[in-house]
Amino acid sequence: MPLTDEKKAEIHERINRDPDFRDEFLTSARNMYMKAMKFDPELSSEIDRFEKILGAEPDSYEFEEGEDDEIGIFEKILAAFDNQVLLEEKEASTIN
Repeated sequence: MPLTDEKKAEIHERINRDPDFRDEFLTSARNMYMKAMKFDPELSSEIDRFEKILGAEPDSYEFEEGEDDEIGIFEKILAAFDNQVLLEEKEASTIN
């Protein structure tokens, strides 16, 4: 389920204000990378950009017009992760 703009703004503000939350946010995403990339290998460039955004000082990363911010990229990672988990569960439950 997509996040509301209000929730995205709240998360973005907390990422920039709270270094512990920022670290946890990045760690959570990293735990999903491999599974997400199994579902969508093209995520690798988005993941690289995600790492650069979160590795930079808060509010210092320069976005190109139309580029997703870290929250938008995280939503893509999460969606691919969820889809891969569903595929794996489906494969595990299928009788061969």
